[in-house]
Amino acid sequence: MASDDVREIKSRLDIVEVISEYVQLKKKGQTYWGCCPFHNEKTPSFSVSPERQTFHCFGCGKGGDVFSFVMEKEHLEFREALERLAEKAGVTLSSRPGSGAPRGNSDANKAALEFFMESMKAPEGEAARKYLERRSITQADAACFEIGWAPTSWDSLTRYLRRRGISEEQAVEGGLALPGRNGGCYDRFRGRVMFPIYNMTGRIVGFGGRILDGDGAKYLNSPESRVFNKRHNLYLLNKAKAEIASKGCAILVEGYMDAIRAHLCGYANTVASLGTALTSVQASLIKRMTGLCYVCYDSDSAGEEAALRAMYILQAEGVTAKRVVWRGGKDPDELLLLPDGRELFEKAIESALPLPLYHVRLRGEALKDPLRAPAARRDLFEGLASLSVFDVAPYADEISEKLGLFPHELKALIDAQRKAESRPERRVEAAQPDAAAQPEIPEDAEVYGDDLEYMVCSLLWSDEEMRSSCPLGNIALYMSDESVRAIIYALMSGDEPEALERRWQQMNDEKGMRIIARGNGLLAREGITPETAGKLIEELRKNFIRKHVQPILMKIKNGSITDAEDEEYKKYLQYTKLLKGGNIKA
Repeated sequence: MASDDVREIKSRLDIVEVISEYVQLKKKGQTYWGCCPFHNEKTPSFSVSPERQTFHCFGCGKGGDVFSFVMEKEHLEFREALERLAEKAGVTLSSRPGSGAPRGNSDANKAALEFFMESMKAPEGEAARKYLERRSITQADAACFEIGWAPTSWDSLTRYLRRRGISEEQAVEGGLALPGRNGGCYDRFRGRVMFPIYNMTGRIVGFGGRILDGDGAKYLNSPESRVFNKRHNLYLLNKAKAEIASKGCAILVEGYMDAIRAHLCGYANTVASLGTALTSVQASLIKRMTGLCYVCYDSDSAGEEAALRAMYILQAEGVTAKRVVWRGGKDPDELLLLPDGRELFEKAIESALPLPLYHVRLRGEALKDPLRAPAARRDLFEGLASLSVFDVAPYADEISEKLGLFPHELKALIDAQRKAESRPERRVEAAQPDAAAQPEIPEDAEVYGDDLEYMVCSLLWSDEEMRSSCPLGNIALYMSDESVRAIIYALMSGDEPEALERRWQQMNDEKGMRIIARGNGLLAREGITPETAGKLIEELRKNFIRKHVQPILMKIKNGSITDAEDEEYKKYLQYTKLLKGGNIKA
């Protein structure tokens, strides 16, 4: 079960050691401190508690356990973080139908990558080395990006895998081999330059191969399987995700060589869509890390149209898309290899066109042709109508001028198109509600309520004896924060903290652990222990009573309440009794 996996992983990993791989920590008392990895700061406000195995930043408010940290830092979903930490802890995850990568496939892919890279250096890899040389890729570059060579032999990889203890069945299941007509199997990739494809967690899931000579598709990817789906991955995302988050934008290209060239030229925030039309899943991967993407598809007509489709898919996922347009090269690889290629590329990015203006520009010639104009106008207004008003409004004047319309006429046409849009086909892959096209507004920091409430909640969470000795019903009533109150009610009903944490993980709900982590950080900073917690609860109790008694007391003094049977007067008596140390009756 996943809960058993989580428990086992946490028992083997120390959160201090995991976070130390990302942050330089210094111990002060029982707590470790460092500069927060989630926002820029000079004075350390990021705390890690080895005792409670949680972290919290007093600057931006982020906090949680080791899973929360890896999910936030590496932009992973819970299951992906589970796989990453399980590998680090040496834990074999329990199987779950329809999810996870079979261990054998992972081992087979690793072995295959080693074989391809060894073959690149061997005599039979000379053709591949010459090809890379023609493409201005050095052997050091090839090693950095793990580019390999699949020999022309029918079964050289299969034989290599067999020597490594990987069966023919595993090779076929992993997409590395095909079953033969008369039994046995043969290599899927032959005579191809090989590019490994990693998923978001850094696990190799498949390959792409470019043929050099002979018949066959120019590019061949690993087949679709439980392990690999090219529509769900982006080439070089494993290398680019940190830079994307750091720079606040992604660069999207079409091909393997485009992405590699961009990285070599300093644009390490570049990913490629694996030679396929961009999908909504791929767009959502980009959305995890940034809300801005520069689309650098080829500059031929096919690339222009593919870029337009990709931009609408990105916008539908809440990512602002801009089209990078240049002259002097068909694709980014060719452009960046020009003597002044980097300068041209940088200028092209600086002058990138937002989606509405790019769509108008792309249909410009067709709009001038009486025969093509109706279809071009329909395509343009269908696109503009699918966007949020916030995406179109900043460019309304410029669009109106290019179309020969007044701004109010443009608005009327877009509004009419929106009302008329009941067509089954969509520009994006699946129907999306209008709100989906509106980007989320990020918050610089978590919003928290009363720190006193968080500290009391964390004490109750971590101390079973305190939970059994304190009147949890009263304490829950003291809380003004509904989320904190819900946690205490759950503890009061008998839920164990570990069970609550598992429930939050299954629901991808990080708020609960952030509350606990913030409370832990405050307790560590203030030096408060369960032994001295009584004062906190007493202060919390008095704060609650003062807040609720004061309004009623004012009414009594001004004569608004005179009847002893008045419900508010009864509440006043209950509250004052509680203030003196009694129990409030539900």
